[in-house]
Amino acid sequence: MSNPFAKYATLTCIFELAESGDGNIHKVAEYNLPPKQAMIAYIEQSIYNNFNTWTYPEAIAVIRQSDTVPDHWYYDDIKNGRVLAAYPI
Repeated sequence: MSNPFAKYATLTCIFELAESGDGNIHKVAEYNLPPKQAMIAYIEQSIYNNFNTWTYPEAIAVIRQSDTVPDHWYYDDIKNGRVLAAYPI
């Protein structure tokens, strides 16, 4: 019997490098989701204050996957002067 939750078995960390910060990269969140979905959830929650997970989009055009490492996602949050990264652990 297969585990119905196996596709969500990935632990993902969200990291932030802020322009106004101390120059260090800080872990700001952890999700039990694949990196792309974790990045979408973090953007929806931290920027748009949307905690209704049923309404999250499946994709956001402005997030991008790494060209060199699969399943590593980035978001350039220009308005808030930071770069977000989602990495599987």
